[in-house]
Amino acid sequence: MRKWLAARDLNRMAANPALRTSELPAAPIDLSKPFVPEHYTQLYFTPVYRDLEHRHRLRYNQLFGVRVNEYIMMLEADLVERLLRPLMRHRKISRDADLLQAIETMIEEEKTHYRIFADLNRRCLPEIFTGDRDRYFSEMGLVARATFSVIGFSARWLAFPLWYLMAMEESSTALAREMAREPVTETLGALEPGFAAVHREHMKDEARHLHVDAHLIEACLKQDKASKRSLNARLFKRMLASVTRVERSGSGVKVIRRLVEEHPELAPLQERMIGEVLKLTRDADFQRSLFNRRAMPLTFGIFDETCELDDLGESMVGYDRK
Repeated sequence: MRKWLAARDLNRMAANPALRTSELPAAPIDLSKPFVPEHYTQLYFTPVYRDLEHRHRLRYNQLFGVRVNEYIMMLEADLVERLLRPLMRHRKISRDADLLQAIETMIEEEKTHYRIFADLNRRCLPEIFTGDRDRYFSEMGLVARATFSVIGFSARWLAFPLWYLMAMEESSTALAREMAREPVTETLGALEPGFAAVHREHMKDEARHLHVDAHLIEACLKQDKASKRSLNARLFKRMLASVTRVERSGSGVKVIRRLVEEHPELAPLQERMIGEVLKLTRDADFQRSLFNRRAMPLTFGIFDETCELDDLGESMVGYDRK
């Protein structure tokens, strides 16, 4: 069992500017370079990806990279505060001054991250992000907004989204580490340095946030009665279905439509690209790319310790219980 850093130590680390995410000087984005490793995009897992010209794969990568940023922003703006504020009133948390401070710091840092990624996206796609517009690919519909509202309302009693929050935060740190470790992509050349630098900075806070997540999971999920843990586990597995399913109305298809809008010569391929992306819901390699032990060892360690998640592999293809 991993020993997590105490909240007091996390607060001490957060007070050290060298250990916190900082806002980097804005610099022009080099649009001759890709933004993310190719296997972090959906089309990479489809046969049609190999049929695209280099320039089309490059632009798709850049558009999808912005989509990745938007998902980080969505997590930080639409879930973190809705989930964590109510948990600060949880009976096992409200009397822990150090943990409350760590949560408050985390909430404020996530607001800063949102601003940093919104600025990065404006520099990447200034033609899209005009005025106050911060989101393009991940604009939430009425159902999604209602879901997040319900999550916030019920968080003190049903804290299952904490598992999802931790998984997504660890996934973002895995992306940053890979961008630093392997700065050259499979076929598109070296990553855009400014884009990668923002992700590396983001990792500083997220690495600390994972410890906060673990403390919250311990207090709000692990110590619950068996019946309540079971209910939280069922709701979590149901929540995963909306994450792992690729839909025609989803952000991945929006990226394809934007690509074709910018490159009309791809119009004859549009339905093939969309069709192959929609099949990824049943593609094991793609599903393992979303959740896997290599990228999320800390989160998977917590899953391993939760008997109610013994059958998680049925909902999360990449989960291989130890």
